[in-house]
Amino acid sequence: MSLAWRGAIGRPSVLFACIVLVGLCLSACLAPFYAQGVGVDPFASNLAGSVMRDGRVVDVMQPNDNPLHLGLTPIGPSWRWGAYSLGADSQGRDVAARLLYGGRSSLLIAGASACLCLVLATGCGMVAGVFGGWIDTVLSRLLDILWAVPVYLFAISLSVVTVGHDLRFGPFHIGADSFLLPIGIIALIYVPYAARPIRARTRSLMTSGFVLAAQGLGASPVRIVLKEILPSLIDTLLVLAPLIMALCLLAESALSFLSLGVQAPAASWGSLIHDGEGLIYSRPVVAIAPGLAIVLTVLALNMLGEALQNGVRPMRTR
Repeated sequence: MSLAWRGAIGRPSVLFACIVLVGLCLSACLAPFYAQGVGVDPFASNLAGSVMRDGRVVDVMQPNDNPLHLGLTPIGPSWRWGAYSLGADSQGRDVAARLLYGGRSSLLIAGASACLCLVLATGCGMVAGVFGGWIDTVLSRLLDILWAVPVYLFAISLSVVTVGHDLRFGPFHIGADSFLLPIGIIALIYVPYAARPIRARTRSLMTSGFVLAAQGLGASPVRIVLKEILPSLIDTLLVLAPLIMALCLLAESALSFLSLGVQAPAASWGSLIHDGEGLIYSRPVVAIAPGLAIVLTVLALNMLGEALQNGVRPMRTR
């Protein structure tokens, strides 16, 4: 490992980012154990349920504090280990348990979308950069068209078409509640953002000495791509990965907030914010907790991406 990499990765900001990301991933993975340990079902309505608080049994849904005491308000957070430590939502469900399960969905979709996006972008960028000519022109114009469409407008349009409808491709069937739909949609909308730097890096590599030497020895374009170009793109992909994942997480949260992403009974951080929208004045933690999780995750991913970029830059200038 070079000194540039060691200096970039050894920064306190990178340590903070890694701790946050590992902690969030572990917490999401342990969601079933938490729900089983405190004895709650995060997906079932519990309007008539009760919970033990300070040695006495209290209803999950409490009477409102208005003068007429009309309507019900979910129980607030206790800030202690146990059931309803972060309170309940409007359906009487445990917010902490749903927060952990929502993290599983959001992180899974964001990570899978980023990986699929980078695979598609790498293919498009390398083909355009290696072959050039009319192939480069056609692919570049297609990417420009996708680039010109507003990201969230494009994502919402695709989601509106697919939500509530099963997709069939011959023998393959994708349900309307499958995570494959938001993963595919989010990955597609960010392909131009990753493909353009990959294409530029590929065009630069095509004029480098080791590629020209391979061409002079009669290496085929496929061998040049697999043996020379692709290994040299690893540093670019490492820098893009956390940044694209942060964008994918924001897109997934926005779609789920609009009920166009993760479908009930599953939960994601975006859908949890939507659930807490009507409780923002009485039980703000229902919406603030998933919002804070999104902010911490995106901040950590951006810190990690910046550190990786600082480690790559000195290597390219040598």
